[in-house]
Amino acid sequence: MRAYSSLRQMQDSGICVDNYKTNERDGVFAARLDYKRWGKNRNILAYFTFEDGNKVMASAWQNTGYLGIPEIEEGALLTLTFERAKNGISYLRKVERNEGQ
Repeated sequence: MRAYSSLRQMQDSGICVDNYKTNERDGVFAARLDYKRWGKNRNILAYFTFEDGNKVMASAWQNTGYLGIPEIEEGALLTLTFERAKNGISYLRKVERNEGQ
């Protein structure tokens, strides 16, 4: 499925993402891609459920090739790498499909 074009389109489809928060930890996490939508700043917003049940929203940008997120189907199992930047924010840096996906 293609990424939703807006938050409004997601809401109109009955999808609520209020429980998704930004990730504050750095490290490597197993996760499932729940939803994805285009942002307003040449970015894509991805909504993940981590293996521990945490619901996380992360952004990927055009200059990183969106980390391949537009081509990944919803429901795919992934390994995500987050790295903390100098500003203290943990950013999504790498997205890998798990074997067999």
